[in-house]
Amino acid sequence: MRITILNILFFYSALIFSQSKDEFYFSGNFNINNNGIDWVPLFTRDKPSLIANFSFVNKRFSARSLVRYELDGFQPWGVDFYWNYQFIRKEKIKLDFGAFLPGVFTQRVRVNENNLPNEILQPWVNAMINPNFTFNWNQNFSLILSYFQGFPIDYVNTDQFDSVKLFFLTPVVKKIKFNSFYINLVPQLYTVKIDNLRTGIFLANTLEIGNLKSNLSISSVFNKPIEFGGLTGKKFNWNIGLNYFFKLNFKQKKSIKDKSLNYK
Repeated sequence: MRITILNILFFYSALIFSQSKDEFYFSGNFNINNNGIDWVPLFTRDKPSLIANFSFVNKRFSARSLVRYELDGFQPWGVDFYWNYQFIRKEKIKLDFGAFLPGVFTQRVRVNENNLPNEILQPWVNAMINPNFTFNWNQNFSLILSYFQGFPIDYVNTDQFDSVKLFFLTPVVKKIKFNSFYINLVPQLYTVKIDNLRTGIFLANTLEIGNLKSNLSISSVFNKPIEFGGLTGKKFNWNIGLNYFFKLNFKQKKSIKDKSLNYK
């Protein structure tokens, strides 16, 4: 129910911002995979999952939601609402600032009460700030430097972290064409620092193959630690998934009054 309410607020907020600009677009991607791997690839559900990503973009402003479900019983895994504004938007250089408000991640917690099941999903609600710097060599290759710092909005148990710091170095290779097919390649070198634990260093990669004339594609994500630090996880983790992508462009019609002003 909370996820539904947050989604309604997200789309309502995006609609309000859309009224101030001439052109905007709404896009989404649905990914069904054999192993849910999160946007921080160290964190995984280890179960078949549905990951849905929706984006509203209006020139410098964007609003995005990321919703994850386990396919077994269609249990909620997490939902993030991300807001971003581009302060610098040049042909080669971009500087933007974003925030997760909120980010929700569910944890499985065992309980010993008669009126409750043996295991329940407990939501951790967090906030996170995120500056990004992007350098574009050309339309097919760019390099992104990203920093994330997160903190809890509400404490629900003693296992919840007090702070998390993430750093990503992400080269992006997109739309490399082979006849009617394309390849997107997104390798990542990233670090994870949680509370006072030693920093972990990891290498991840996302590979996507699709047809230029189709909205369907196949993707695979893998994650491998260089140094776990004080963290734990799999020595090698991967998944494979099927994607469906859509994009809708909208352009507001100008009134007669607006048109007359444009001629001046």
